[in-house]
Amino acid sequence: MKIIHYINSTSFIITLLLYITIFYGMMAQVFLGGIQIIMAIIVFTFWKRMNTLQKKHLIVYAVLVILYGLTSTTDVVDTDFGILFLTLVPMSIAGYFVFITHQISKI
Repeated sequence: MKIIHYINSTSFIITLLLYITIFYGMMAQVFLGGIQIIMAIIVFTFWKRMNTLQKKHLIVYAVLVILYGLTSTTDVVDTDFGILFLTLVPMSIAGYFVFITHQISKI
């Protein structure tokens, strides 16, 4: 689990650094999302080893990802808040997953 946290936090930091140039940051964010979804599936395989709080965090993360995915198919992207919705919300969810993998890395 420590390897998952290391890969996750490194990918997150690289994405944040690439946001110095907005374009490369948004491109890296797509890859970060894919990496995190794959890692979330892997983390779910350790479900029985996790305590109740870690399970709750993982469920909240999964719900946030699903809600963001469903919301991104609506017209929210075309509003004045579209850029914030495309950058700030997914990076916040990604930061939350870094926190989760840090908590779970102690397993």
